[in-house]
This record gives sequence, C-alpha cells and structure tokens, in this order.
Amino acid sequence: MSQPHDVLVVLSHERKYPLHANALARNSVFFANILTEPNAAKLSNKAKAAGIKVRWQVELVEMESDRYPAGKLELIQLNAKGERADGFSGLVLNENGRVPTKLFDCWERVLYSFYRSNIRIDNKDMIAALADCDGLIRVAEYLGCVSLIGKHVEVALLKHGQVLFRSIQDKPYAWAHMSFRLQSEVIFREAIIHLAGNWNRWSNNRACIQSLRSLPAAKTLAVKYHTRILNTSKSLENKLMSHYPGDMAQPKEDTPITRQDYAKDVLIWIALTWFRHWLGQRLISGRGHQAPDGGYSLYSAIDAGGEAYMDKAIISQFHNMFPMTKKALGILEQHLLEIKHCMSEWVKKSNLTKSNCQLNVQEYPVDYITSVEFEEGDFPWVIKQEEDGTKTLKRGKLPGGNDIVQQNLEAAKKHQEQSIQEVDSNEGSDEGSDEDSDEDSDDDMCENKAKDAGAYARGTKRIRSK
Repeated sequence: MSQPHDVLVVLSHERKYPLHANALARNSVFFANILTEPNAAKLSNKAKAAGIKVRWQVELVEMESDRYPAGKLELIQLNAKGERADGFSGLVLNENGRVPTKLFDCWERVLYSFYRSNIRIDNKDMIAALADCDGLIRVAEYLGCVSLIGKHVEVALLKHGQVLFRSIQDKPYAWAHMSFRLQSEVIFREAIIHLAGNWNRWSNNRACIQSLRSLPAAKTLAVKYHTRILNTSKSLENKLMSHYPGDMAQPKEDTPITRQDYAKDVLIWIALTWFRHWLGQRLISGRGHQAPDGGYSLYSAIDAGGEAYMDKAIISQFHNMFPMTKKALGILEQHLLEIKHCMSEWVKKSNLTKSNCQLNVQEYPVDYITSVEFEEGDFPWVIKQEEDGTKTLKRGKLPGGNDIVQQNLEAAKKHQEQSIQEVDSNEGSDEGSDEDSDEDSDDDMCENKAKDAGAYARGTKRIRSK
C-alpha cells in the first residue's frame, strides 16, 4: 500500500528525503514532538490539486559541533502553497566540492531504519566500525531512537571478537558509557566485570573516576561487585589461615588423645606451619585482597599448587632454619604437597580464579579477578523500564499498541535527556580540569566517550601494537 509522503527532511542540496509523519513520530522522540497537527501546513485546495502532499519540512540548519554532536534539525514553517512561509531559501548545504562527511550517511541510515531497513556498518576493521557506530549513536541520541539502531551497532562491534574485548579491558569506563548509550547488555556486562575486578587500580585512575561521574549507575555497580569480591577474598584468606587438613585436629577417634598421638603427626604440623608462615608473610605485606590486583596472583598460585609457590628454593630456606634428615625432609615435602592440594580446593570453591568475561584469558591473560557474576536485573535501563512500566500500567488492563508506542517514546525520551546531561556534565568537567601531563591529556580525551571514535580506536591501536 502506497501512502503519500507528507514530510520532507532536507540534509543538504543533494539529500532530500520524502518520508511519512506516522513512521517518524512513532519511532523518534524528536519527530513526535514537532510533527503535530498544529505545526502542519494548511494546504490550499489549489496546492492539493497540484499534487503537493508535504505538510512538514525539517532541515539540517547546523553541522556537528560540541553543542550539537549530530548537527541540528529545525522545523520550517510552510504556507498554504507548501512553500517556506519566510520566503527564505534556507541554509541547505551543498556537498559539491566539499570534503564528504560521514554524518550525512549516518543520518540517512537512521532515517531509513524507521522503515526497518538494515543498517550498514563499515566492518573493515575496528577503527572504521567505531567511527560508523559513533556517528549512528550521535544521530540516534539526537532523534531519541537509540533502541532502533542499538542491536545493529552491537552486532557490528561483536564481529570483531577478541579485538573488541581487549579494547574493553583497556578502557572499561569508556565502554561502559558507550554500552549504556546503546543499551548493549553484552558490552556493558563486560565493562563492569573489568571495572569491578580491577577496581583497586581503577579507583585511583583520575580519568576513570572523572568519566564515571556522568554515569553513576556504572560506578555503583562496579563498587557493588567489587565489595562482593572483597568479602569473598577475606573469607578465603581466613579459611586458608585457619583450616586444618585431614584429621590433624583429632589424630584418633578414642579419647583421651595423648601427646604421643599428636607427636606422630609432627611433620604434618611443621608442613602446615611452613605454609601459614609463607601465606601470612604475603598477606601482611599487602599481597592479598588489599593488593592492586585484589590478590589475584596469590590466589592463582595457591590454586595451581605444586611448584607454583613454595618451591625447592623456599623449602631449602626453611630447612636451613629447621634442619632435619633428608628422609624427614622428603616426607615433609610430601605432606606439604597434600596441604597445597587441600588449599587449592578452597580457592576453586571461592571461584575467585574463575573468569566470567568474554575476553579469552588463556590467550590474553589478565592480572586481576574477573569472576564477577553479573545479575540480569542490574542493567540500569532495565531497572528504569520496569519502574516506568509499573507506574504507567493500570491494574487489570493490558497495554494496547498505542500504549506500547507511548511507553517506548517515554523511555527513549528519558534516555535522550540523560545523554544530553552527560554531554553537559563532560563539558563542565573539561572546563574545570587542568591538564597535568600528556598522559592525563590522553585519558581526558577518552572521557568524551563516543563523541570521538578515536577515543576508543586509540586503545585498539595500542592493543594491536603489543
């Protein structure tokens, strides 16, 4: 069924798009606000007879800037003839002789997505994909229709596999911003896992903390999951320092237990003392949960067991302090291996050395905990949608089509408002901060999130050079 085009969107002299008000208003907060009946042209009978159908005309009046990252659209008043009421030709850009801008392509792809057209994204490499995704997000945020392009962008990024996940590992706070704007569960979860597991370091990174100020939900989640890791780590360390393997605490079932009964296990007690001596020194020196890596290297060594820690050289040092026969030392070493195996089981039960991130940690090892188990209900946009749905739905009434459209537009409007607040917040923080060093300057550039795709591309370039 062919319907007349009643909206004309003009981006440049060569890019004029005849579209439908109904399709635009149902999918975009921006168009829903301006494509109203009071704003429509009252076409005369003569104009209608001449085949003029356009009742709204929207033009791009400003190119991209700090204030308008996607440019600025403006509704043009039309007269009864369907012409501009002000008689002005408009600020229509002419692309001839100009360096082509990808922003026009992004506008076109987003506008066509209202008709369920597939969105093309450059997948030659990570940098090109990021540049495309950034432009699409800027346009979608301006129009209030991120949900339409979110999945397309997410799929395009995920095609890069481990390159993407290593980039997330390198700048998790920047990717937390982008994934929040996209409402991408996969990327947001990955970013939070790397933030929470490495929070001992990121909490002291100025660029990270400054960036998360405009996304407090991400910081709250990072702290929440880091606290869980911290409690698990403390519990594990307590267990490792207080556990008595086997039947050491009760060498025989019958009582009384004499000193001779305990004396039979003297080498086991010495082995346990050596283990606690070694572990206690490392905990006191800050290599446990207080360490920059959250104790990951210590827990990994205990998990591995065997010669991963307390090797022959360490045993030799203890032997110099507590001399014994070669046979006794051999028996003691065997008991120590058994104790190591027992302690390794406690580390495995804690899951602290388990990885729940998408990054292939066997191929690209990490030096911090990635065992965060992200809960599905913790996505910030899911929480807001559930709250909004609870408020708007009446008891005993099922939502109709218009209700669902209205709910989607309201959710998109809130997401759009939050994006605008983030841009304003970043501009304010940039003005008030000093550039202390070249390194800080590089980090600050990343805080602009997806406003400049190069912020993400820099992390990718460094990864490739490694």
